[in-house]
Amino acid sequence: MGQEITVTKPLLIFGHRGSPKRFPENTLASFDQALREGADGFETDLRLLTDRTAVLYHDDLSGDDDIESLSSIELAGRGAVIQRLTDLEAYAAKTTMILEVKRAKWEDVLLEHVSSWPNVIVASFDHSGIAEFARRGVPFPLGLTFHGCIVDIAGYASRIGATWCFPNYHYVDEEMVSSLHAASIRIAPWTPNRTRDWHRLREIGCDGIITDYPGEAVAWRRLQP
Repeated sequence: MGQEITVTKPLLIFGHRGSPKRFPENTLASFDQALREGADGFETDLRLLTDRTAVLYHDDLSGDDDIESLSSIELAGRGAVIQRLTDLEAYAAKTTMILEVKRAKWEDVLLEHVSSWPNVIVASFDHSGIAEFARRGVPFPLGLTFHGCIVDIAGYASRIGATWCFPNYHYVDEEMVSSLHAASIRIAPWTPNRTRDWHRLREIGCDGIITDYPGEAVAWRRLQP
């Protein structure tokens, strides 16, 4: 912290759970498609099952059960085909991954897997987990995911130890971007999916976007001055 950050140009484009409009979200096929389309990386969701298996899964539930109340065997017994965190290791050397931990309290398991991986950013809506990673002095960048507006977001993120922020794009304005950059924090909103939104976010200085349409966003970016 404390060093002046240079805003990345052109705008970084991350696939939201890969390229989910073309392949099922949070799957290797979806990630591969996003990279074929020219994305700079992708975002994916992480959860921990009862047998300490870390999986790529967004929703809270599987049927009527909390996903995190199940084991990998129970989940497979329901016919679910779900990628594991270990499946991402092959991507670590070739692209940037934003790993969104849906709930905290399994920091040790996550560190077993990703502490040696390059090009990962660990983020969460559960900011207590991000604060714990910062306390441990982890080697990878940390990010805060959030939906609305947080008062003094730059000061809040700095105190927690985050160097990235991932807000819902609806709430992002030039004041937010400028305050974060002044604190050496980068910003990549989720999930702008229209050309006009990409243009606005680029114009106010965002460092990147996380979109459901990475291929279209890359094609749009090529046309920008």
